[in-house]
Amino acid sequence: MKKMAVILVVCCVLLFSSLDVQAQRNNGSAPARCCFNIYRSPKLPKNGVVSFQRTHTYCAKNAVVFTVKIGRKFCVDPTQAWVQDVIADVQSRT
Repeated sequence: MKKMAVILVVCCVLLFSSLDVQAQRNNGSAPARCCFNIYRSPKLPKNGVVSFQRTHTYCAKNAVVFTVKIGRKFCVDPTQAWVQDVIADVQSRT
């Protein structure tokens, strides 16, 4: 009888956790990308960056993800002046 109760609790926990993950995917609250590695140190050319995205607040590291023309993505430090210049340039193009 005790085993059945434990199995039921485990099944309920698994069910609710899977529903929570699915709900986060559907409403966009889950981070699309987090940066775990060190920031890219060399500057990226403004004309090479096609888009940017700020990492979600759920991510451990605050960063901006630049996407370049060939589709590669780079994590950069949002506090750097050159990063703010590139963001302003990309926003002015859109």
